[in-house]
Amino acid sequence: MNVVDGFLMRAAASRNEIGNRTGELNRAFRYVYAVRHAGKALKAWNRTVYYVVKWCLFGGITVAIFWH
Repeated sequence: MNVVDGFLMRAAASRNEIGNRTGELNRAFRYVYAVRHAGKALKAWNRTVYYVVKWCLFGGITVAIFWH
């Protein structure tokens, strides 16, 4: 197992102490999956709208990263 795999496994693992919640990746997956599910529903409804929204989001993220 390399360093990256070990890091990801520790981030996704449940903690072994009483009262602790699940790992950070497990909690983040809830929101990522909700966005993915909405994207799949949009794509099933209208592929053209899906791709317009997708590329607008990519463009917006790119502009936000490089905006000075």
